[in-house]
Amino acid sequence: MLSERELQDLAEHSGASPVVSFYIDTDLAHNSKDAAKLMFKQRAKTLQQEGVSPDAAAGVAAIERYLDFEYDWQSRGVAVFAGGDGLWKTVPLPVAVSTQGFVGDRPYVRVLSDLLDRFADYAVALVDRESVRLFSVAWGRIQSQSEAMGEELKRHKQGGWAAARYQRHEDNLALHNLKQAVDLIEDFCRRQGCRRLMLAGNATVLAQVKDLMPSALRDKVIGEFPADMEVSPNEVLQHSLEVAAAAQREEEERLVSEAVTAASKGGAGAIGLEDTLYALREGRVRALLVQEDLQASGYQCANCGYLSVTEVARCPFCAGEAIDKVPDVVNRAIQQTLRAGAEINIVRQNDALRRAGDMAALLRY
Repeated sequence: MLSERELQDLAEHSGASPVVSFYIDTDLAHNSKDAAKLMFKQRAKTLQQEGVSPDAAAGVAAIERYLDFEYDWQSRGVAVFAGGDGLWKTVPLPVAVSTQGFVGDRPYVRVLSDLLDRFADYAVALVDRESVRLFSVAWGRIQSQSEAMGEELKRHKQGGWAAARYQRHEDNLALHNLKQAVDLIEDFCRRQGCRRLMLAGNATVLAQVKDLMPSALRDKVIGEFPADMEVSPNEVLQHSLEVAAAAQREEEERLVSEAVTAASKGGAGAIGLEDTLYALREGRVRALLVQEDLQASGYQCANCGYLSVTEVARCPFCAGEAIDKVPDVVNRAIQQTLRAGAEINIVRQNDALRRAGDMAALLRY
């Protein structure tokens, strides 16, 4: 599992030696180990035919040895980063990826950034009037779970004054249990460091739970789904992944709309590659929005790092004349955004963002 801090550290890595970045399909459900290794070797051979330094060739060889002797083949994909200056990072991936390799002055983090955005972590609280089950989910897997039981509650079937008094007692006990459940959820989220929360259970009970939540906890709720307390962890996971994907699509649409509207009014928004890259160099980007299939070559100032899709004779920021051509300006933009500590959203098939030029940003000012 990869944290945002680890991804940012990768993006910030810079050394005298080139970095080899490889994403490898290791999903044994549709490929054998030998087939996966062969695909890697074919991609590695293509890289080497394009011409790589001795340090990069050594990195490729180290990755091949890792596949042969160290990798456990438990994940559906793996990312490996190797640099001659001591960089070595392996990241098991939650989904299969196309096998691809890159050599550059920094790690190629675009694929990792996309996966971290798609499989952002969250907590699930499955609640009824008697108990609560808690799950933390990251990279498409349940990472931990816990359960707490309250006092057994039963709806009273008989009528009369005594029955009404007994029912009030039961309802008060249920309210006490739900308050305890909220405390447990809050503590679980604090310990797990989760910023997103999903609720599961009966709709009536969940409405009560949300009413009992402090506003800071309630603001973390991204969705809910019906479930009984006997549901299996795998069913919880599958339902929650569907809800998380829907919540993410809704959030992407909101952010794109906000950026496009702000840009059209001359406010804190930018649209299109050129304007967004310019705002990135100015340090104004707080959230970068990138269409997942966006591909673009461009240019980068060797002195200050300014990125552009238009060739310029002189950098507009530092007046430097050393302008290098780069094959993937989008990856460079993602690297710079990570190093600046800004948010990245890889957006999936959004028509509004497509019309806006496939890249946009919400700005700090």
